[in-house]
Amino acid sequence: MNRVCIRQSEIEGVGLIDASYANFAFRRHYHLEYHVGLIVGGAQRYHCRGASHQAAPGHLVFMPPDQLHDGQAMDGRGYQAKVFTLGARWLNRSLDELTGQKELEFKQHQVRDPELFRGLVATHSFLGSRQPATLTRDCVSLEMLEQLVSRHGRVRLRRSPKLGRRNLDEIRDYMMAHLDQSIRLADLAALCGLTEAGLTRAFKETTGLPPYAWLTRLRLEKAMQGLRQGAGVTQVAQSVGFYDQAHFSRMFKQRFGATPGQICAYAKGGRADDRL
Repeated sequence: MNRVCIRQSEIEGVGLIDASYANFAFRRHYHLEYHVGLIVGGAQRYHCRGASHQAAPGHLVFMPPDQLHDGQAMDGRGYQAKVFTLGARWLNRSLDELTGQKELEFKQHQVRDPELFRGLVATHSFLGSRQPATLTRDCVSLEMLEQLVSRHGRVRLRRSPKLGRRNLDEIRDYMMAHLDQSIRLADLAALCGLTEAGLTRAFKETTGLPPYAWLTRLRLEKAMQGLRQGAGVTQVAQSVGFYDQAHFSRMFKQRFGATPGQICAYAKGGRADDRL
C-alpha cells in the first residue's frame, strides 16, 4: 500500500514529506523548490541527467528546482522516504551568499553521509512534531542547511537558459502571472520572438518537456504550495487555471500521490487518510 503525508513545517519555506511507496511511480516532473530526500527503507530507481540511478537506505538525494526526473520502487518491496522541500525565499534569507543573481547547487545529486543522514532524519521528525515555532526550531533548521551546504553544496552564478529573446525565468514569470488564464502557444512564441514550431522545439530541448506539459506541472506545483499554506481546494484549483474540480484532483493525485483534500487536511492540522 502507498502512503504519503505532505505538509508545511512551522518554519515558513520548509516543507516535509513522509512517504511509503509500494507501486506508485512518479512520471517525469520538476519542482519549484529544492528537494532533499532521505531514503529510509527499500530502494528507489530514478532517471535524472540522462542516466538511471538507484538510491538505497542511507542515501541522500538532492533535486534542485527545474531538474527533470522520475521515480519508482526498485522492486515489489517498495521504498520509504523522508523529504525536505526548501523554498527559494527561505534559502535567500538563510544564506547571505544567495541573491537574485546566485543560486545553490549540489556537487552530486546523490551521496552517502551517515552522520548527516542521521541528523537530517532527526531534524525531519523534530520539525514535523507540530510544536510551536521556537528559537530551538529556528536554529535546528539553519544548522541543517549549513551542514548540507558546507559538505555537499556550493553557490554559483544563476544560469537561466535562453529561448529566443527571453530566458526560462522570464517565461516562468509570464506563466505565473497568467496561471488562472488560458495561455496559448502563440502568446509564448511572440514573447520569445520565435515561431510556434521553433519555440516548441527549443522548449523541449531546454527543459525536456513540451510547453503544455511544463505549464501543467507549474500549475500543479503552485497548487501544492497554496494547499500547504492552508488555502481551500476550490480556491487553489481556480487560481492556477483548473476549473473542473474532478480533473484537478485526478491530475494532482497522479503527480503527487496524494489528493488535494489530504494536503488541505494536513495544512489545517487535522488527520487525513493517507492511503493511496
